[in-house]
This record gives sequence, C-alpha cells and structure tokens, in this order.
Amino acid sequence: MKKLRKSIVPVLLVGTLAGLASCNDANEPTPENVTVTFFTNLYKENDVNWMNDVVAKFEAENENIDIVWEQSGDYPDINEQLTQLINTPAQLPSMAVVYEDYVYNYMNQNEEVVLNVDSLMNDPQNGFGKNEGQAESNTTKEDVVQAYLKDGQGYGKEGTYSLPFERTTEVMYYNTDVFEEKGYEVPTNWSEMIELARQIRADYPEIFTADRTGNAGIGAVAPIGYDSVDNMIITFCQMAGVPYSGNTDTNGDGHINKDEAVLFNNDEFRQLLAVIKGWYDEGLITVSPTLLFAEPYDHWINEPFTGNDEAGIPMSSFMVLNSTTGASWCATDNFVPSVAPMPAMDSNILTGGEVSATNADVINQGGSIVFFDKGDEVNQAAWKFYKYITNTENAATFAASYGSSPVRNSSFEETVITDIMSKKDPSNSVTGDGSIDDSTAYMTANIYDIVSEYSENNQGFIAPVSQFSSEVRTTLGNIVLEVLRSNLTGSDLTDFINQTVTAAYEAI
Repeated sequence: MKKLRKSIVPVLLVGTLAGLASCNDANEPTPENVTVTFFTNLYKENDVNWMNDVVAKFEAENENIDIVWEQSGDYPDINEQLTQLINTPAQLPSMAVVYEDYVYNYMNQNEEVVLNVDSLMNDPQNGFGKNEGQAESNTTKEDVVQAYLKDGQGYGKEGTYSLPFERTTEVMYYNTDVFEEKGYEVPTNWSEMIELARQIRADYPEIFTADRTGNAGIGAVAPIGYDSVDNMIITFCQMAGVPYSGNTDTNGDGHINKDEAVLFNNDEFRQLLAVIKGWYDEGLITVSPTLLFAEPYDHWINEPFTGNDEAGIPMSSFMVLNSTTGASWCATDNFVPSVAPMPAMDSNILTGGEVSATNADVINQGGSIVFFDKGDEVNQAAWKFYKYITNTENAATFAASYGSSPVRNSSFEETVITDIMSKKDPSNSVTGDGSIDDSTAYMTANIYDIVSEYSENNQGFIAPVSQFSSEVRTTLGNIVLEVLRSNLTGSDLTDFINQTVTAAYEAI
C-alpha cells in the first residue's frame, strides 16, 4: 500500500519567512516562534485527521509554538532517515516515532544528540502533571502505564531516552461457536492449550487430516496458530525463564558486548525448541510463515482462523495468538470470534510438567517517541507537545483511531473508550448477516478490557534493548522456522537443533 507523505515546511524556511516579515515592517517586529518538527508513521485518514486536529488545538493554546509534522513512512523508513541524519544534528527533527531498538543505535552513533528527558519529566514548572507550576491532572507521571514508561529506561545507562506514544500487545482469538458447541473451556496456560489442541484434533478429524499437518504442502493447519514467530519465541522464553537476550553491563566496562547481549546459546533454549517442534509435528500449533497455500504470497494466521480451503472445508486454527490490532483481521461473519488473555507458561514447559496460570507475560510493541537535543527552548516546546498529545483525552482518542492501547490508565475512563468497551457483551457480536463491523467492535471491546488488566497486573515487557537486539529478534525467529521445517526426529533432530543454534549464535 502506498503511504501518503505530508510535505513539511523546513525549519530554515520558517525562520527565513519570519525574518523577511520583520524586515518588511521594522516598526512592528514579529517574534520568532519556536518550531517543533516531528517525524511520524501516521498515514491513515483517521490518524492524519487526529494529528491535524490536536496540532491545531495545541497551537491555538500555545501561540508561540509551531508544530511541523511529517508522514515519514513506516518505522524502517523513519529509522533510515534518522540514521542518515544522526551525525548532522541540525537536520534532525525535534522528535520522532521509533522502536526502542533504533534509539539504542542512535545513542551508539551519537550519544550527545539523543535527549535524556528525565529533567523534563521531573521539572517542577512543566514536568509531568505540571503546567507553568500549576497542577495538570491529565498529564501526571503516575498515570502513564508504568511498564510502558519503563520501556524507555532500558538502554543500559541511567535516564529515560524514549517515551510511549502508542502500544499494542497480544491476545488469543478463538472460535466461540466451536467452544460452545463442544463445551471447551478457554485455556489459561499452555498445558491446557496443548491438551485442548489434542482434543480438537480428535473432535475434527475431517479438518485436521494427515496431509494437512506439519510440512505438508497444503498449509500446516493446526488448532493453535501464532501469527508472529518472532514474538512467539521471545514470549515463550520470557515466560519460561529461558535466557535469550540481555543488556546488562556485567563486565562494568561501559559497553554491552555480544556475550552480555546474545544469550540464546544455552541448553534451555534448545529444550524449548524441541518442545515447540514436538507440538508442530503433532499438528497442534502452526505459525504464519509455515502456511503454504496454492496462492504465491505470504499468508497470515487470520486466514486459517476465518477462512475455508478450496473445497470449502474450514482450515481452521480455532485459537490464534495475534496482535491486539488484529481484531479487524480476525473478524468474520462465519462465526462469533472472541478474545482471551495470553495463556501462561513457566519453566515446567521444558520438562513436560504442569504449567501454572500465574506467569502470563505479554510483549509490548508499538511506537515510542525519541527526542533530539535542539536546545532548551525547542526541547521544552517538544516536551510540552508530547504531554499534550498523550494527555488523558488525546491518548484515548488516538487509541480509538489507531486501534492501539492508551498509554494512560485514565484514558480507559474516557467516553470514546468506554463506548467501545460497552460492546463487550456477546449479544453485541452479530454474526451471519454479512457484517463484520459488529464482530470487530465486540472483539475490540474485550481487547481493551484485557489490556487494562494487563496494565494493572504489570504483565507487559519488551525484549532487552542493545545494539544486538534487532538482529537477535530476527535470528530467533529464523531458528524456529529452520527447526520447524526440518524433517528430522530423535537424535538427528537434537543434533540439528544444536548445530542450528550454535551456527546462528556464531553468525552474530
């Protein structure tokens, strides 16, 4: 899909025009406004309208601040631009929407230009919860989801180098009609998930046939589907306590080296791979990259959740783990889809023991805002704008528009969010009438309820951030795919897992 790009007026031109204006009327000099430039990943009409609206309102309230924002493409596009500009600070924007991995790399390239916002956050005049020294109840620090705030403090040094803008996480979507027809209980942990998957295979032999399992060309169909293989392995490692990535300077030399950041070359990780491979070969779980249908394009896990094959037979993953923004993709008028929290896992999964329902960590994803040091006046203006766009009301309206979770707990009490959450009663999920809108609204309502619970229980996490973290994430996913796609068993599989993990580690 082609992304729209909003042209911006360069900061230099704004200053030049202001200068010309003052020359034309020497008797009435025009004070130069402070200009804040902002790189964003917003391109959808609703999101563009939201940004234009909040910018207009902010500028009306702050006549000395101009906000110049740009539609800069997706996250990799923004990262490419910033990477090229990082050593020419004058050309950097005041702020940009990025992933945490990117911020770490900017700090490595030019530490001086990435702003530590601790002093801004805690300023007694204009920090969180303050405006010109007065209380500002809709921007308090305590109200920000603390797990999201912590994300910006994990760069291996003291300080806060990014702040949350929007967040998504993962939930389980499931086929309510099948669960009600068969009397299935919604799993709360991965022991229950796997046992239920075995039961589903037994109850639907016409769907889960031998030629549709594992490496069969028709599509690796299974009762459980996980959309992101990278997220799956990282989340499993996190919940099971398996080392995979780190950013602690254990050597005390002021740098994060490979031994401190790349941790997956261990026996527990190899055990976890063997467990997942066993589930896959048994036809219990699949991931999007293993879906091999007739059409020559990438397939996503919503397809076997909502669709039928060429013969009209459900393909069908009855439980899928997907992003909280995936409600519209998992919506269908073929059945009532529902949403449940991420099932729990612990280290017992490695040895076949019973898993408890207490350790249900969920991955935090989404954009954070990095600030570049443009001088005190611009920094203060950018900070003021950040507080405004993430205050209680604006965080709520943006989340509703973007399909993400609010970064403030109080936003869940805003009408725009409570109206969505009011539709979580199953009676609001109309199916069979050709309309998917009701299905989406019903799931989104339940998602907000679940995410609010995630926030209260502090269940969110991000993988440790370092100069190696992006490569580690990709490598972990590739290792899983190599193992799943192998046709080996027994000692041959064990040897293959050992070789694959070792080779991947050495390649970083």
